[in-house]
Amino acid sequence: MQIVFATLHVRDSAQAVALAAGCMVAALPEGDQANATLIDLFPEEPLAAMAARILQSKPDIVAFPTYVWNRLRVVALARQLGRENPLLHLVAGGPEASGDPAGLAREVPGMVVMRGEGELGLPPLIQALARGITPDQIPGLVVFRDGDLIEGPPPLASKPGDIFPSPWLEGVLVPQPGQGVLWETARGCAFACDYCFDALGHEKVRLLDWPRLEAELELFAASGVSQVWVLDSTFNFPPERGRRLLELLLTKAPHLHYHLEAKAEFLDRAMIHLLGRLSCSVQIGLQTTNPAALKIVHRPLDLDHLSRQVHLLDMEGVIYGFDLIYGLPEDDYSRFCSSLDAALGFSPNHVHIFPLAVLPGTRLSHRKDRYQLKTEEGPPYEIIESASWSMVDLEKSRRLAAAVDLFYNTGRAVAFFPAVLKLFGETPSQLLEDFSRWLTDRNLIGRQNATAAEACRAQQDYLHERLRQCSKTHLSFALDDLLNYHYLYAETLLGEQTLPLEGPLPEGDRLWTFCWQLAPQVKLANFTYEIVDLMDTEDFDLEEFARMFRPVGSAGLFLRRGNDVYCESLSEDFYDLLRRCDGSISPEKILAGRLPRATAEELVSFAVAEGLLQRSTLDR
Repeated sequence: MQIVFATLHVRDSAQAVALAAGCMVAALPEGDQANATLIDLFPEEPLAAMAARILQSKPDIVAFPTYVWNRLRVVALARQLGRENPLLHLVAGGPEASGDPAGLAREVPGMVVMRGEGELGLPPLIQALARGITPDQIPGLVVFRDGDLIEGPPPLASKPGDIFPSPWLEGVLVPQPGQGVLWETARGCAFACDYCFDALGHEKVRLLDWPRLEAELELFAASGVSQVWVLDSTFNFPPERGRRLLELLLTKAPHLHYHLEAKAEFLDRAMIHLLGRLSCSVQIGLQTTNPAALKIVHRPLDLDHLSRQVHLLDMEGVIYGFDLIYGLPEDDYSRFCSSLDAALGFSPNHVHIFPLAVLPGTRLSHRKDRYQLKTEEGPPYEIIESASWSMVDLEKSRRLAAAVDLFYNTGRAVAFFPAVLKLFGETPSQLLEDFSRWLTDRNLIGRQNATAAEACRAQQDYLHERLRQCSKTHLSFALDDLLNYHYLYAETLLGEQTLPLEGPLPEGDRLWTFCWQLAPQVKLANFTYEIVDLMDTEDFDLEEFARMFRPVGSAGLFLRRGNDVYCESLSEDFYDLLRRCDGSISPEKILAGRLPRATAEELVSFAVAEGLLQRSTLDR
């Protein structure tokens, strides 16, 4: 039988890897593997086009990994496929299938919903379908047929000794040079947060085989991937395992960038030192700082301990961010603002803020009445109101979260944010609340997929208006310099590096007469103040800066080499050379008569040798 595994991703990105589907294929018998096809789907694609691509493979079975973010589209797609080919066998698995199997089955009558781990339930289901046997007694199966809900035995549970095949090592998924991979190191969760489904109802962690992890990591390194998302709810629990995993990363593939999720209470000094040696970012689930809300959802937090661990992360230069949730029981808008102030007080690299989603199958879903929780009936199951959250306060929270995302995250405000707070004498939540009102008045709130440049422009426009309101417009130029410096620094850090010229410099007059062009990754900018005075922004005071320094003007160059960003103040002649080298004019025409020939050629030689100037494509 021909089997299509159709994965509808959140978006087209480096994380759009069909890992769940790959795991299912790797677990199939060899014959079934040969008949399996993976298809990646994305939200912007029309349903008809998705269905056409799937049906082009002439499948007998179509299986969907189903999540909270794709359930509605998957259901619509499954219905369309059923209409176009009533003989198709449709199968849904994933978190939504385990959390709400009956509801999902009723939405697409005849579709088989598989609870539990697909590696255990899917192979016998496919064998039954291939033999024409009605698979009603397959463990984990739920199907709505002829008006009746049919449930098979409970899903099979993996045992400690079970070893599932790796989709990477089996060649089902192929890591691509320069791309990202999803790397599963464990399943389940040892904790029982009431709003989360990661514990799968049994609060256990199933660690994947260590030799498998070593082999996969070696494969990623050899394939030239650039970054790895480590799929483990708490990589650092227990701490010994976390340290061992970090040592493996440093031994096998220290050049890759890793995305990790951690619980702050299990970070220790030795682990943080290892993180400091690794190229990585660590996401910490803070959720709220309100003890009453944390107690209700069984999510303990020692804020003093967190503060100490975050200080150690800062000392080691580790990039970290926080997660916050608004809408939790016994929390409210005022306490959410306090949690935001606490989170931003640590100066994290980013803060992700989510509304409470009461997922089917979680403990909180069974206690909705206790907290008068009213939520959406279907995905994404977000809170509508509760005993402590009015609809008005939830909307204010949504707008505040959007403001944080634009100003702080997309706008990369971490380095200059304290200076802005000091300038206006406000807490983070006060300033960002005002920014959210400013965005709302201009119909800009919640703008999707804003670029860093657009966020920087919004920051400048908003802060200029604030300066006018408090009669501090004399600080406008200094503020612009501060924002532009950090915007360019961040863009350079995230961009391609600039490497020196390989091989000898051109000989004779060719260096002087070639038409060079500025390397695209090199950034040039004009500043009102001297750029070197902007570089030290620790405890930066904008008013003091404007009093101490004169607006003498400067030109700056930004480039990255390795993990370091270099920012240099340029002479007028050097800046003009780099700025005007666009591939259509030679250094001779730019600098002749302005500098002695020997001095000018030294500038050109340096710029070419350092990779600032490249041979024009028009002159090759």
